Amino acid sequence: MRRLLAVITILASAYGLAGAAQADTGFSIRFSEKKVYFLGDEILVEALVVNTGASTLRFKMAENRVFNVDFDVRTATNVALEHAREFTTQRTSDQPVFFREMSLEPGEQYAIVVDLSKYTAFTQPGLYVLQAQFYPELFRTDTSTAIASNRLTLNLRPGPATQAMRAAVDTETGVLLARQALSPDQVVAWTITARQKSEWDKFFLYLDLEKLLRRGAEKDRAYRNSSEEARRAMVEQFRQDLRQSRIDGDINVIPYAYEIQKTSYSPDSGTVQVLEKFKYPDYTELKSYTYHLQRQDKYWIIVDYEIKNLGTE
Repeated sequence: MRRLLAVITILASAYGLAGAAQADTGFSIRFSEKKVYFLGDEILVEALVVNTGASTLRFKMAENRVFNVDFDVRTATNVALEHAREFTTQRTSDQPVFFREMSLEPGEQYAIVVDLSKYTAFTQPGLYVLQAQFYPELFRTDTSTAIASNRLTLNLRPGPATQAMRAAVDTETGVLLARQALSPDQVVAWTITARQKSEWDKFFLYLDLEKLLRRGAEKDRAYRNSSEEARRAMVEQFRQDLRQSRIDGDINVIPYAYEIQKTSYSPDSGTVQVLEKFKYPDYTELKSYTYHLQRQDKYWIIVDYEIKNLGTE
């Protein structure tokens, strides 16, 4: 009888510790990229573990993330999707699970990024709701301790999608982006605001990338001496370089604040002068940007810009 009571006490203590660990563990998910997803896309999800308690949080982190993270994905009618074949194969394979012992002090956090499409078998477009489970002591059986995350909504559009289709979709509404008949100052405000929010497709909407690429004499000469196919490739590479910040492009740096000070235009060309502020730890840098625009069809497009340094404040 005493032995039975001892076993019950040990089990109760273990479950109590597990419950305390869960209570001190914050677990949340978010999409790594703010974009519109198409069927067949890689869908990167960031899973974040936070120590919300007052003592050290310890857990195991497997080299193969399927033993730490799982997803429950359901349709709008609450029908659960099946796991992807790759996920099932890895979970059920008779292989050793390599892991590291992790520890987080109070307030510390640890994040990993996984591809949802490797976990869930998406066979058709639609609206889905997903929730993740985190296994701090790894997944062993269906009764392994898990911590549930917040829920996210995924709007999966039909695929496959061409690059042109992707560039024409609004990341917030999921509808096709189209140029509007904005005034020059509205075009500049649209472009700067899009850059502040890292909404790249909106940022590029009113930029003439070919003319911006050819601003330098060397680039202009290389462009003129290239074939039509090579020119298209140069423009696309310029787009990607701006997006990935691989080049020192003054037009794609992010101001924390801006003020449109002067706008002037004729029927076919215009300029917009903007005071832009760039915040650093110890000071704020001021620059005057003058954007040059041309009317192409019925839309104002940015084709060039000039910068004047105004010092700091």
